[in-house]
Amino acid sequence: MITRRYLMVRSAYAVATTFVAIIINFLLPRIIPGNPAVTILLTNFHYLPPGKVKLLEQEFGLTNSSMLYQFERYLVELFHGNLGISYYYYPETVSQVIGTHLPWTLFLLGTSISLSSVLGVITGRMLGFRAGSKTESATSTIFIGLTSLPFFWFAIILILLFAVEVPLFPVGGVFYILDTPGLNFKYISSIAYHAALPILTIVATTFPAFALTMRNTMANQNKEDYILMAKAKGLPERIISKKYAGRNAVLPVATHIILAFGYIVAGAFFVEVVFSYKGIGYVLYEAVTTKDYPLIDGIFLMITVTVIIANFLADLLYAVLDPRVELR
Repeated sequence: MITRRYLMVRSAYAVATTFVAIIINFLLPRIIPGNPAVTILLTNFHYLPPGKVKLLEQEFGLTNSSMLYQFERYLVELFHGNLGISYYYYPETVSQVIGTHLPWTLFLLGTSISLSSVLGVITGRMLGFRAGSKTESATSTIFIGLTSLPFFWFAIILILLFAVEVPLFPVGGVFYILDTPGLNFKYISSIAYHAALPILTIVATTFPAFALTMRNTMANQNKEDYILMAKAKGLPERIISKKYAGRNAVLPVATHIILAFGYIVAGAFFVEVVFSYKGIGYVLYEAVTTKDYPLIDGIFLMITVTVIIANFLADLLYAVLDPRVELR
């Protein structure tokens, strides 16, 4: 049961957390030493044209204005739905840059999380029902090792194995340059071909954690009286595992998947950088290296709001899936 009071309190916490995150997101890039105008000019021209530095500083609003004034202007523009103009992608706005690259990240994340959750639940259910066996112990040990692998390290290993030593997949990119974008088989297959290794990286490093959570929950469910009663009735193991223990064991896993969303997003960003996959993570890397303040603020704000909403939905989902939970 979810009460109105709980929704109001959690919403207030979410708004307060978002505002604190906005302050931190604004301050962190700007306290890093360096001049965005100089960085962008050196990146694009490899030298500093006379007079261009001051001109860009004025264009970006970095001269004759205090940090407090810049923050006030940022808040005003933000409340009007304006995230500003990107320094690096000038004259494109931050919203335009995010809108161009976000679909690639959504495709990568959506596919990876779907595969990881389904594979984790199925594998964990099988392991949990056979908890204590030699096969289960060996598999769980392997999964524990996989969960400790850094995203970027595993991505580099896959590139060396399947893109360099055995060139089965491309090193990077999202599709071949010569392909014509559109709803045609060649373009879609090119997208899937380039996304294969990034998706494999995320799935291989995330699904073991879901499987271990499902395994632990299933092992606890096997000790419950209703499972012992089902076994005493002579019901097949497949029915007990799927329709009895599995339904109750999936609740913590569903919450774990949502709560792990922020961690998976961060890992996906590293994967995008390694594979030069033109999603939000790769754009964020470019924004940080070129000190593109508005773009950094916009991407971090999007990530922050997404994680806050995901945590909020995790609480609500658990109460919906399990009627015994009361949120007051």
